[in-house]
Amino acid sequence: MIRNYFKIAWRNLQKHKFYTLINIFGLSLGIGCSLILFQFITYHLSFDTYHHDAKQLYKVVTELHLDDGSVLFEQGSPLAMLKAKTNIAQIKEAAAVLRIHNTTVALTQPGNTIVKLFAEHENVAITDNHFFDLFDYEWEQGNKNIALSEPNTVVLSHTLAQKYFNNQDVIGRVIRIDNKNNFKVTGVIKDHPANTDIKADMFLSLSTLKNIYPDVAEPLQNDWGWVNTTTAMYFLLPDHVSPKSVETMIRKMTVNDLGDRAKAFHFKLQPLSEVHFDGRYSGVIERSLLVTLALIGLLLIVIACVNFINMATAQSFKRAKEIGTRKVLGSTPSAIFFQFMAETASITFFGALLSVLWVWVTLPVINNWLATCLTLNLINDFKLAVFVLVLLVFIIMAAGFYPAMLLSRFKPVNALKNQLGQNAKSAGLARKGLIVVQNVIAQVLIISTILITLQVRYLKTADIGFNKSAVLMLPVPDNAKSKTDFLRNRLLAYPGINNVTFCYQAPASTADKGGSIKYDSRPWEKFVGRTIMGDAGYVETFGLRLVAGRNLAEGDTAKEYLVNEKLIQKLGIKDLQQIIGHRLAAGDLSDNPGIIVGVVKDFNSKSLYTAVEPEYITTFRSSYQNIGVKISSNDPSAILAHIKKEWQAVYPDNVFEYHFLDEQITDFYKKEDLLNKLIKSSAAIAIFISCLGLLGLISLLTLQRTKEIGIRKVLGASVTHVTALLSVDFLKLVFIAVVIASPVAWLMMSKYLENFAYRIDMQWWVFVVTAILTLFIAFITVSFQSIKAAIANPINSLRDE
Repeated sequence: MIRNYFKIAWRNLQKHKFYTLINIFGLSLGIGCSLILFQFITYHLSFDTYHHDAKQLYKVVTELHLDDGSVLFEQGSPLAMLKAKTNIAQIKEAAAVLRIHNTTVALTQPGNTIVKLFAEHENVAITDNHFFDLFDYEWEQGNKNIALSEPNTVVLSHTLAQKYFNNQDVIGRVIRIDNKNNFKVTGVIKDHPANTDIKADMFLSLSTLKNIYPDVAEPLQNDWGWVNTTTAMYFLLPDHVSPKSVETMIRKMTVNDLGDRAKAFHFKLQPLSEVHFDGRYSGVIERSLLVTLALIGLLLIVIACVNFINMATAQSFKRAKEIGTRKVLGSTPSAIFFQFMAETASITFFGALLSVLWVWVTLPVINNWLATCLTLNLINDFKLAVFVLVLLVFIIMAAGFYPAMLLSRFKPVNALKNQLGQNAKSAGLARKGLIVVQNVIAQVLIISTILITLQVRYLKTADIGFNKSAVLMLPVPDNAKSKTDFLRNRLLAYPGINNVTFCYQAPASTADKGGSIKYDSRPWEKFVGRTIMGDAGYVETFGLRLVAGRNLAEGDTAKEYLVNEKLIQKLGIKDLQQIIGHRLAAGDLSDNPGIIVGVVKDFNSKSLYTAVEPEYITTFRSSYQNIGVKISSNDPSAILAHIKKEWQAVYPDNVFEYHFLDEQITDFYKKEDLLNKLIKSSAAIAIFISCLGLLGLISLLTLQRTKEIGIRKVLGASVTHVTALLSVDFLKLVFIAVVIASPVAWLMMSKYLENFAYRIDMQWWVFVVTAILTLFIAFITVSFQSIKAAIANPINSLRDE
């Protein structure tokens, strides 16, 4: 029986090829997008879930409670918290990880002669053997229990081991880090999977910390107030232990160690499963975005199902005689129901096959586009296979149930006479409602696309208070005065270089240095000031605007300060000139007092998610990590070659690298770019599927009105009149969808834009343009078939009838 159902279904699908192809194509696009979105969502949900103790692992994060009532969120925690494992019995295991941003690795020969140089970025960590007890790594060489037990030892990933030594056995080989310390390789591990936020490929022994950071190793290891973004602490708790109880014990230790300062520091245990998603602590992607993408995937499937339902109900009345005949010959309603469900299943199956082809062809491009490593393997990926199965069942039921029920209930006499009455009326109302729903979804996506695009463009082009164009950022391996002065003079002597500055970071960066400040004889302020460190060329190189006083004089320590307008506002001072000559001490700079010599106009040192903060600029040579070079637009390749030559002359034992400042700032908005790409693609596909549905539907309804069109033309109706007659009902439905979609999109995008301290205003023209665009696309789609019917010979229409 089932075989017979599908045999008849195949014949019917072949008989109505045009509508079958439209349904298959529309479903394949919806299913294909859903597969990609499902893989994207599950990829992010899988981050760090593969560790055997993942559910009991916690990362220690920091809340800084300020006196003014505000709270700052910091992803790092003090290295001194390692003591908690000894004092708190509930902590089963603990490990610390200190990330190193930029490292130069050298391979040497006897006598420390450098053979090769390598630059590593954001993939070097300092830790000990406890780390490998908490997190799962596959060991190719060495013993995880002792690999980092001794000072000056290092564990490499498989890729780095091959990159440096290009052979199998690397245990005992030596690498030199930053031209200071030699490390012996004691282990090799397999490369970490893509779905982890701990993306380290090199692990240096924690016991070497004093050699790596001789100036700050002591406070780093003992001061509970030394909270650093690059330092992460992980705790393993037994199943029965509540993280809140451990937080309470940590609080007691904090008070004992910091005394009065402890009121600002609140350490929280963040489940490892939340690290990837919590934006407050530099999470990569928020769960709300994944929910939004899941909803978009569902809506695309709904749009495709709407197409199927509309065409099935419209086509069903053409097949009324077939149904009546089958019932007269003894077919039961259930048999007719399952016959049409078999047709739905067949179309869905072919749509799924075509969707797999779409995904397989486009996946390499999508991975490059979204910076992911998604795969499509239905055999080995159990979750994907289950999702596809559930999705197909959902589509078959959602798209096929209503048409099948409608057709199976036709009375034989009425079906044979084409007198369907109430059935036709109810089906027509349902069809109109579904067209409205379909277009509401498409229009909401179009409006969202336009507004997100405008917001992203605003973020990238807004005036952020300084000049980011044509500024190169280079690393400073050694900030000794003799070297920096020599390099500055050599660079400025070249005609294509306008300005040079040595600094900690550019005015806008991910750095989060800052602390409390003290103005004159006033008590320490309740707000936090952000610290920016650069030499006397900083203001001119980055184009900061000096609005009062003078620039900084050159110095090695914080003897003079520039402050921004926001800091003056927070101090309650109204006249900019009043602050000049007064003293300022910064807690972030060891309470170093200095004189305020100037005021700069406010600028954005972070992304435009956040408002301008109180900031101060001062000289502090020991913290300089970068060189900012402002170049002219004339012959940039020659200028770059000269910069490289001079830089390598000063730092021959390091790798020359650079990046442009505007590219660094653009990276702030990767999340917005990603969302924009996904919404744009979804909107385009939603529109396309909707147009396919309208095209198929107008084609069917035109066939049903063939005789009417012929009579009207014989009686003198023009092509324009007939086209309008066939099109106006559809355009009314699209207009109703515009009216419904506009307030829905406005509410959604208002909520989205609230996340930004600086945002666009939602202009009325966005909704008008969307309405016109949607109506125009619908009109073109419907008119294509309407005009074709209107210009047909009426004699043929009447003769056919």
